[in-house]
Amino acid sequence: MKSIFVVGSTGFLGREALEVVKLLGENYKVVGITGFNNLEILSEQIRSFLPKYVGASTKILDSLKEMFEKAYIFDVENELEQVLEDASPDLTLFLSSKITSLRSIYNQISNEHFVGIGNKESIIAGGEILFSDQARKFIIPIDSEPSAIFQCLRGERKDEIRNLILTASGGPFFDRNKTTFDDIKKEEALKHPKWKMGRKITIDSSTLINKAFEVIEAHFLFNVPYEKIKVVIHRESVVHSIVEFEDGIMKAILSLPLMYFPLEFAITYPNRINSGLPQLNLNSLKRLTFEEMDLDKFPGFNIVLDYAKKGGNFLPVIVALDEVLVESFLNNRIKYTEIYTHLEKILEKFTFKQITSIDEVGEFYNLGIIIANEFLRRNS
Repeated sequence: MKSIFVVGSTGFLGREALEVVKLLGENYKVVGITGFNNLEILSEQIRSFLPKYVGASTKILDSLKEMFEKAYIFDVENELEQVLEDASPDLTLFLSSKITSLRSIYNQISNEHFVGIGNKESIIAGGEILFSDQARKFIIPIDSEPSAIFQCLRGERKDEIRNLILTASGGPFFDRNKTTFDDIKKEEALKHPKWKMGRKITIDSSTLINKAFEVIEAHFLFNVPYEKIKVVIHRESVVHSIVEFEDGIMKAILSLPLMYFPLEFAITYPNRINSGLPQLNLNSLKRLTFEEMDLDKFPGFNIVLDYAKKGGNFLPVIVALDEVLVESFLNNRIKYTEIYTHLEKILEKFTFKQITSIDEVGEFYNLGIIIANEFLRRNS
């Protein structure tokens, strides 16, 4: 039986991961889950999966302890690393948002435990610290595009890669006139044409900042230089990524645009098991199209990549600034276009500093949060 620990079980990806485990049946056991303040969802998950370990914020710990005496209830903010060491699961899925799990990811990899990472913020912010050739042996990406690349590269030689090609749906505003972008409301930006995702990633997808994040992910996950990572618009969202090899042959992964598939792959890896997920019917596809990105319409893509390539403190700072700016847009504090115009203005205030530890990643991330909020206070 394979033991699974789900960090961030109450979020969008976490809930889908648990659904996949349920579909897979008795050979997979959830031994631990963590949420934060969502007592209702966490309680439902405890009743359904009977995990031995349950992490939450101190706000709801007492309530959980009263309700579930048999489970080990712990403070997710301060005890997660120790609990993961005690639980020693076969696979830990890191699906929470922000970079709160960064140190736990680092420890699990350092101890040669397998992790599935759906938390791109941690990969980006801590990429220079997390990744080595040895560490990569224990990391299974869960983001759809990196997962597809990971699958394409199984059994292949890394020195034969010509390009990694990430696909992007183009989001809800691909055909919209750029002159109207100032008027975009959050309700419009939250309507992704293909994918069902959490609120923040849906906004990032609409600006194509999420696609820049995925380029950074691919750079660190597969140790491929930025110049070998390309992006094409693929409106159908059926081809999730492509690997082009030196001989010109291309290899792609196709499936319905559902996050269940990369989650299932990570949970069952290195095996492939039919859990009953809906299958892609090739006969129903009238065409598959690929187009060039309009970087003038979506400047956030290059803004993020230009600063990410500098490395160092810019990596956690980018994550922090985007987090604050997207949240501000969702709270109607800034215009849609100000997500990326403000991002560039704030990044210009920083100078490069090398990062040498997980602690420094957190320090620069927190500094980014502070400076972004101060910028908004002065410019709102």
